[in-house]
Amino acid sequence: MLVAIHCFPVPISMKRIHMKDQVKIKEYNLMLQNYIDKRSFVKIFRTVCGKEETLSGFILGMSRNFLFLQLDDEFVLDGYAVIRLDDFDSIRHSSYERTQRKIFAAEGLLADGYGFEKPLPLTNWGDILKTLKSYDIHVIIENISNGELDFWIGPIKRVASKSVSIHNYDPNGTFDENVTLLKMDTISILKFGDRYSTIFRKYLKKRNN
Repeated sequence: MLVAIHCFPVPISMKRIHMKDQVKIKEYNLMLQNYIDKRSFVKIFRTVCGKEETLSGFILGMSRNFLFLQLDDEFVLDGYAVIRLDDFDSIRHSSYERTQRKIFAAEGLLADGYGFEKPLPLTNWGDILKTLKSYDIHVIIENISNGELDFWIGPIKRVASKSVSIHNYDPNGTFDENVTLLKMDTISILKFGDRYSTIFRKYLKKRNN
């Protein structure tokens, strides 16, 4: 069940919308849908393994379980991310984000490059991963194991009911000897379509035994 959210003022006329306060879930969903409809630029705050991290960009879609984001990297649209809908602390849409959105529009980035052209079912991790596998998209998965955040990158080899197998590669572009099996309920964030994984995949090599 979704926890509610609340708007409260913070310095420099910024607002964070907190999920832990008492506001109707309907209002929360309408707020997110409004951000989607208006192509609002937002900043999402998350706490992962005790550390705060942020995601900036545009919300492309939402479901009862997930948020689908297009990420920003210094005024460049650089890939996508999927997180669980209940797995973030707050969303900020302040004058800072509105200014960034105006720059995106002025640079023509909202007309060219915005969005994801193929269908992506935001039903469960299995459906999302199967769809990306069918598109031959390499993914980045960050999952939590024994209280630590692990990083995996590579092609999806198999999707089971509760797990996914990734053929991870190292910074040298060499594949691991074996695929890595990850439990879906440990996934913190799924990323894909970024410059790093899209370009690096062209230069991967098999491990020399």
